Amino acid sequence: MNLTEIYSLNLGLFKTVSGWCAAAWTTQGISALVLPQKTREAALRKITAYLPPVPSDFWTQPLKPVPVVIQKETKKALVGKRFKSVPMDLFFMTPFQQKALTATSQIPWGQTRTYAWVALKAGSPRGFRAAGSALNRNPVSLLVPCHRVIAGGSRLGGYGGGLDWKIKLLKLEKVRLRQLSDGSFTGRSFSGTGTHSHFSHLIMGIGAPQ
Repeated sequence: MNLTEIYSLNLGLFKTVSGWCAAAWTTQGISALVLPQKTREAALRKITAYLPPVPSDFWTQPLKPVPVVIQKETKKALVGKRFKSVPMDLFFMTPFQQKALTATSQIPWGQTRTYAWVALKAGSPRGFRAAGSALNRNPVSLLVPCHRVIAGGSRLGGYGGGLDWKIKLLKLEKVRLRQLSDGSFTGRSFSGTGTHSHFSHLIMGIGAPQ
């Protein structure tokens, strides 16, 4: 990573039905996207944690119009519609992290996979913890659908945007969740593996130690 890559970043804001989103992108693709915030200022503060260290004058540059495709697909995701992947430019992430996020982008709408599946697709069959770490650092919320990745043992697992967002997004994609008396969630999600598909039962522990 060098200053040329840093200065190739553009920064912008757009409004959705759920609030303000901040996005960063280059000519190669999207680099960061913030889940909706109540204010423009909150969205811009949030995106600082998604990007690598940048020169101070980066934050004083004029905001740019966010590409239409980023706005369009983000707005689809927020109302539960099927959305398309957009080109990404994650030059500040490691090769494994990039592979893990690329694999996650391939999980179909309304389906789930495990961290172990992501690790396998990223070329490290035993690297499920590293896969979890990569998804926790996912800088492109929504459009890289890490909410579709669950932990082993049918637990819901974590989510960088908070478990409330994970539950909301899964419900929007028609994953059926039912809250039990102990605070956990149960549901069914159609999950495909290769050319074979099956229904997997999910016991989703909310707030339980991960």
